[in-house]
Amino acid sequence: MPSLLIIYAALFISTFTGVLFLLTFFENINKMGNPRIKKYPSVCIVIPAHNEEPSIASTIESALAIDYPKTKLEIYVVENGGSKDKTYEIAKKYRKNGVTVISLKRGGKGNAMNYVIEKTKSDIFVTMDADTYADKDVLKKMLGYFNDPEVMAVAPTMKSKMTENLSQKIQNIEYLVGAFLRKVYHLLDSVYVTPGAFTAYRKSFFDKYGGFDTKNITEDIEMTLRIQSKRYKITNAIDASVYTITPKKMKDLFWQRIRWYLGYIDSMFQYKNILFSTKHGYLGTIIGPTAVASILYMIYLFAVMISELGKVLIAAAYAGSQGVNPLVLLQQIKLNSFYYQFSVVGFIAVLAILMSIVMFFMARRFSSDKSDYKIGYIGFSIVYIFLFAIWWIGAIYYKLLGRELRFGGVVWRNSLVNNFKLAHSN
Repeated sequence: MPSLLIIYAALFISTFTGVLFLLTFFENINKMGNPRIKKYPSVCIVIPAHNEEPSIASTIESALAIDYPKTKLEIYVVENGGSKDKTYEIAKKYRKNGVTVISLKRGGKGNAMNYVIEKTKSDIFVTMDADTYADKDVLKKMLGYFNDPEVMAVAPTMKSKMTENLSQKIQNIEYLVGAFLRKVYHLLDSVYVTPGAFTAYRKSFFDKYGGFDTKNITEDIEMTLRIQSKRYKITNAIDASVYTITPKKMKDLFWQRIRWYLGYIDSMFQYKNILFSTKHGYLGTIIGPTAVASILYMIYLFAVMISELGKVLIAAAYAGSQGVNPLVLLQQIKLNSFYYQFSVVGFIAVLAILMSIVMFFMARRFSSDKSDYKIGYIGFSIVYIFLFAIWWIGAIYYKLLGRELRFGGVVWRNSLVNNFKLAHSN
């Protein structure tokens, strides 16, 4: 009975949010175009880099190729944390192109960006990861939103630069689904995550409320929620495309997501009065709570599927030890009719799947995506639930019991175990 209640609740939440998102999107479908820039603001692009030898040159060249008045654009490359490769040497070659190249002893992306925030006089501050490539028109599509003085950040659409294997193909689908959701969150004034790879910020916000949190391993999430906490707007240009080099290996992907999710957990506790409060509109009433509910349901569903699979394998192994053909046993296993009978519940489940497909194709259409999605979408539909649950289980484990993790020069020790020890050592 409890399991059925969880499934009913999950179906209700997914249907409710799916209908809300699609109605919001289609209600504003004629407003997907980006505002034209009234007056070109000065822009500073900062590229923090730590051990980025393979990609730093291409990223700098991508930034230089952006179609924007050169007298209004400045580019900083900040090598931080003492890279062990030739990142700094390669970057220095672009000084002749007007790029300012700096090397800092102190590591961390947040520290690198804060250094430039103190130096630049530009109106708009753009963070660009050292493995990111932007379309030439990306700034012209994004910066028109700053015509509204209440807008403090504008996010583009992230895509995977390469889709060489199944892992990268799945990530590309994930990013496209995220593009749809980010646009809807923009329309609902509920954006709570902006990509650190290429988000534009109004520099005056940093001047008033401080730079990036150097202690947060996902400084982009923290900054997004800080902007929300001050009641400013965050928007999205769905057709402004930037491309990131996604991890090829599942191990690298796992640790990337551990960092993302640990940072989200830390920021969620820090800004719980925003994410779970009716005073903050759709963000605190629907978006924040349903995001957490979906995480918990995915973990639960993963646990149920693993449990059922384990029972089948144990039974098959036992049958084999008794001289019984395991295939005979499998033929006798009957799936609970709840999962396939025609009913209101079954109809809602199919409806939820259809809505997710519509969301994906809307994202492809309005982000002008031309990638080959078929294999990736099939893999995403089958495998993503397992990956998502594993990533979150890992993040929760490290949040509870983790000792020390290092991410690009930043050390994370914010587990409950470490905090408990620190509190009782004083």
